[in-house]
Amino acid sequence: MDHAARIEETIQGIYHAFEHPGQHPADSGLTAIDNWIQALDGLGGSALAGLQGELRNLRGHVQNDDRPAIANSLQHLGQETSLMARNMHDGVGDHLRHLGQVLITAAGNLKMS
Repeated sequence: MDHAARIEETIQGIYHAFEHPGQHPADSGLTAIDNWIQALDGLGGSALAGLQGELRNLRGHVQNDDRPAIANSLQHLGQETSLMARNMHDGVGDHLRHLGQVLITAAGNLKMS
């Protein structure tokens, strides 16, 4: 799966989780997080290493069902994703910018629920 398709799949998964909270088990979210950690593995760069670290934090928060920590982690991931995408002027950059916005929105929705 290419990065654009993986990003789109993640966006759709986040939308689905918030539209149907009872139908989206934590195991599904953990699998998605693990897939992203693995996808970023070996790509190098401190920004990606930071994202992997935050994804690992998010994984722990999801396992512990710590909703405030999940929201904070999603907010951080959204901001970092948006920053990484700001100088990318291709289809992947567009997908990353959208993902950043969705993560920030998801964090806000979680904080309000």
